[in-house]
Amino acid sequence: MTYKQVDQGYIVRLNRGEEIVATLTEFASSVNLKSGFVTGLGAICDVELGFFDFENREYIRKEFDGDYELINLTGNFSILDGLPFLHAHITIADSECRPFAGHLYSAKVAVTGEFLVTSTGVEVIRKPDEETGLNLLEL
Repeated sequence: MTYKQVDQGYIVRLNRGEEIVATLTEFASSVNLKSGFVTGLGAICDVELGFFDFENREYIRKEFDGDYELINLTGNFSILDGLPFLHAHITIADSECRPFAGHLYSAKVAVTGEFLVTSTGVEVIRKPDEETGLNLLEL
C-alpha cells in the first residue's frame, strides 16, 4: 500500500495481493481516522459479498472466484469496539461485463486498487441496534 495526503484526504493505492478490507482498515488506524468515506476502483479477485436478509437478521454470503473489475467501492469508516471499522458496498463485473454487487466482506487486489479516503474530522461510533441486529452509526 502507498498513499499520498491531498486536500480532500488521502489517495491510497493497494497493491496486488493485498486484502482490501484489512488493508484499508489498517490504513485508517495508521492515520488515526475516526470517521470518513471511501470510494474506489480497480481490479480484484477472490471476492466475498453479502446481502442482508432482514427477516432472518443475517447476511447471505456469496463467493466470487477469479478476476473481476472493481467498478465501484463506496463505504464509510467509523469506530466499532474502539477500533476503525470499514463498511463498504461494491459493484464488480466479470469478463462478460456482467455486474454483481453487495456488502463487501473481503477481496484481494488482482492488479491495483485506487481509493480516495476522506475524513469527517469527528469521531463516529457504531453500536448494536436491537431491532436490526446490526451495528449502526450512533449520531
